[in-house]
Amino acid sequence: MLRLLQTSDVHLGARHPSLGERAADLRARQFEAFERTVDFAVAAPVDLVIVAGDLFDTSVQSRASAERVAAALRKLVAARISTVILPGPGDAPGRASIYHAYDLAHLAGASGDRGSIDILSDATPDIALSALGARVTSRFPATGLADDGWRIGVIDRPARPRDDEIAAAGVDYLAIGGPHAAASGRAATVSWGSSGSPELVRVDGEATGDVLLVTLDESAGRPTVERQRVGRTRAEHVEVDLPSVADSAALIDALGQRGDPDLILDADLVGEWRDELDVDPAELEAALAGSFFRIRVRNLGQPPLSPRPLPPEDTIAGTFLRDLEERIAAAETAGGDAAGELREALRLGRRLLAGQEVGR
Repeated sequence: MLRLLQTSDVHLGARHPSLGERAADLRARQFEAFERTVDFAVAAPVDLVIVAGDLFDTSVQSRASAERVAAALRKLVAARISTVILPGPGDAPGRASIYHAYDLAHLAGASGDRGSIDILSDATPDIALSALGARVTSRFPATGLADDGWRIGVIDRPARPRDDEIAAAGVDYLAIGGPHAAASGRAATVSWGSSGSPELVRVDGEATGDVLLVTLDESAGRPTVERQRVGRTRAEHVEVDLPSVADSAALIDALGQRGDPDLILDADLVGEWRDELDVDPAELEAALAGSFFRIRVRNLGQPPLSPRPLPPEDTIAGTFLRDLEERIAAAETAGGDAAGELREALRLGRRLLAGQEVGR
């Protein structure tokens, strides 16, 4: 029996420019999730840890980042757990690679067959782990290899390979990196698993945060795959129907009910935007900032055209409303963003004409 822990798409050191001042916090969480992955591997315990692509976001990393990773790997070495890393597009092998700049195996004190740290590459696509009775390969189909135990394939692709490609891989288990969400299955005689990212990488609502515990046991007939949660951060997108909102306070209350310090929330306000409803996304975000890891509010509401009948043409209100609605009609025919801006101008204009204060 062989037990392995699979992770991928860790993307340590990712910049996250869309998060602003919270970017550093998410980078820290990514390191912490990787460290929890290692701690779980030691506690399980497993025989092998596989990183199926993109341990680092790019090869431009500080020595401190490399040493923090090495410190985590040192725990695996001390527990005599082997590690195999397949570089991904971000930290691809070569003279510019982080694996060329820093010798992680040396920094982690690895030596010998158990507790080894190996980096797969075009020059070294196969690693024989004789003490484990296993071979890890990134070369497919895995033909012409010595029959020395379990065959474990590792691949990194943006999307999961087709079932016929998996079935033809020539391995007992295929560890897939690239997709950021966890999944598993079987194609013919080949079991496969995609762990996804152990912590959030993209703030687009992807389901991340898992690693995979894989058990290869001859008596079981096929590998078993179990998910283990190590990540904390989630991302969600919601739409709020503006016609159902009484006022700005009610909107803050509705969004605040979703409050979670581990949640990145993107909220879109949609539907008819009434003249009397003041909506300022910046104010909403400031009011709710303490309730979320980060919240972004976008007002996509559309102010309606003016109710009929319009004021007489020879009045200021009548001239203003007709002129602006003609411009709106032309802008909507032409397409683009101008129509939305003109509709908002129409809403503000109606408020001014009614003697009301103008707000967003």
